[in-house]
Amino acid sequence: MPESRDSYKRESDSVDRDREERRKRRRSRWGGDEKDKAFILGMPTVLPTNLSKEQEEAYLLQLQIEEVSRKLRTGELGIPPNPEDRSPSPEPIYSSDGKRLNTREYRTRKKLEEERHNLIQQMLKLNPDFKPPADYK
Repeated sequence: MPESRDSYKRESDSVDRDREERRKRRRSRWGGDEKDKAFILGMPTVLPTNLSKEQEEAYLLQLQIEEVSRKLRTGELGIPPNPEDRSPSPEPIYSSDGKRLNTREYRTRKKLEEERHNLIQQMLKLNPDFKPPADYK
């Protein structure tokens, strides 16, 4: 009998460890894996230490603009493929010919375009010589 208790205890410890590992590995719907990092060609990943606050802010804005532009250009809008991971959609809005206007993709793309517009406006205030991305309207 004592052997069976020990083996049962070892199995339950193993199951508990497995559950704990799964909990740690589980991704949330609000953020990617901690290992996911944005890498943009031509932009150093480590900030030089001798930047002024204004230069640092301009660099971070540039990084954000590039990231949002890349998402819009590639179509990687960050919409989870699994419907259970998505937030609920608002009531659908249809055009006069019956086509849905407020799709998830449309709403996400519009939100990203607005974010990029605001970032570019901030950047132009900081640096009037800034050239917006070629695909910016």
